[in-house]
Parts: sequence; structure tokens; C-alpha cells
Amino acid sequence: MRSKKMKMKKKDYSKLNKTLAWLFAIVIIGLFLVFIRGLIPPKDKSDLETYNVNNTTKEYMRINNRVVYLTNIDELMLNWDDTKISLKDYIISHDNDLDKVMNDLTSHLKVKVALKDGGTIIYEADDKKIFNEDITVIKCHTEDGNEDIYFGKNMNTTNAFKNGACGKNYFEDISFTRDYILSNIKDLGEKESSVYNPETKETEMKKSHYYELTVKDKNNNTVTVERAMDDESRHTLIKGEKYTFYFQNKYGELIKDTMEDIFDKCTLEKIVLVED
Repeated sequence: MRSKKMKMKKKDYSKLNKTLAWLFAIVIIGLFLVFIRGLIPPKDKSDLETYNVNNTTKEYMRINNRVVYLTNIDELMLNWDDTKISLKDYIISHDNDLDKVMNDLTSHLKVKVALKDGGTIIYEADDKKIFNEDITVIKCHTEDGNEDIYFGKNMNTTNAFKNGACGKNYFEDISFTRDYILSNIKDLGEKESSVYNPETKETEMKKSHYYELTVKDKNNNTVTVERAMDDESRHTLIKGEKYTFYFQNKYGELIKDTMEDIFDKCTLEKIVLVED
């Protein structure tokens, strides 16, 4: 009888030891997680509000035909000669001469990207003593004559250009349409061109009949394109009629919403008559 009681006590102690071991393991894991979390700096509220933020751009100053914009900030304060001064007052102190202002500020900025659009440059703050925080600057200088300037925090420059910065209005749709008027058709005769043959996986020379199409949008902007067509396709096209043009931007490039850029960078898939 005594040996039976001893066996029961041993079993009870074994269960108790297992329970204590599990509790000890849970405490150790909890302390480890607290330690790891302490190594990672928490995001404060302002960080969370600006994380992956969409650009919010507002007009800040207009000087002649140039505009200064602020993106994701209400005011930009500069530390200049040991004095805090707003960007607006800084510009005024330079007689509203934006070129003078940028000549001064670019010595405290580093070039991130120089665009091949006439001279637009994207800068980043290189001297935190002047700007206090991470600032991106877009100094527009396009072939179209846009010379606006954008100062921003957490600025997504790609989105900025999509939303009209520097007058670009970029988009990156894969498939899209535009309605244009076919203002002229010119027969160019047969031409030899290289065509990829998917069966032989080689490029072959092939003769095709080409036509020159002059296309006009609602603002009377025109572009001229050459297109190989058979006789049946050609006879469905009527000069002076409006057509829906179907495009493919298979590489998802940023495209300026102009006829020139669309026809230059995209593949014209088909043309369909717009019926009234």
C-alpha cells in the first residue's frame, strides 16, 4: 500500500515539473520578444501618417509665369545665417528672383536625377542644417517652357509627374484608347520591312503596302504615322471621320499624355469607327 502512494506522488511531481518547465519557457520567450522590440525604434504618429503618402501639392507662390509648389508640407523653413526664415521670405529677400534662389540653394542640394526633357533636375537635401529635414526639389526646365519649382517632403516624384508636375501629366496604362479624327490618308506604295516570324524565330524581310495617316485630336494637334495595311483595311478608313484608336503600352512606360509620345512609345493595335 505504501509503495502505491509513493508511485502516485512521483507522477504528481513529474506533472508539476513539466508545467513549471513550460511556464519558464513562455517567460523566457516573452522577455526575448520584449528585448527584440526594444531594439526596433517605433514609428511615431507623424511617421505613420506620412508612410507611403500620396503627394498633396499646393500652389505656394506665383512669380510671373513661374509657380513654386509645396508637396506634403504646409511651410518650408530654412536655417539661413543662424536665422529661421520661411521659403517665401527667402524668395522675397532675393527680389523674387527664383534663379538667384536656386543658385543659392543648389549648393546645399545633391542631384538625384537629371531628366532628358530639356533640363529638369530632381534634387535631394544634402545639408540638413539648412533644410532641417529630408526635402526633395524638382526644378522644372522642359522643352515646353515649364520652369516651375516643387519643394516636398516624402515626395513620390513619379506620382508628381503623373499628376502634372512640370506639365507632364504622365500615365502608365497598359491598354488604353484615344479618339482622333483621320484628317488625311496618303498611299506610300509597297515597302520592304523586317518582320519577326514566330515559327522560325527569325526576322524576315517582307513587302507590305504602307499608308501615311494624318491624325488630329480635338485641339487640332496633329501627328503623322505610317502603317502597313491590306486593301480591305484601307478601304474601311474614311478621311474626315472620327475613330477610336486602341493602344498597347506593353512595357508600362511612363508616357506623357501627348499624341507624339503615345504614337512614339505605344503599339497601335486597331482603329474602330466612332458611330454617332
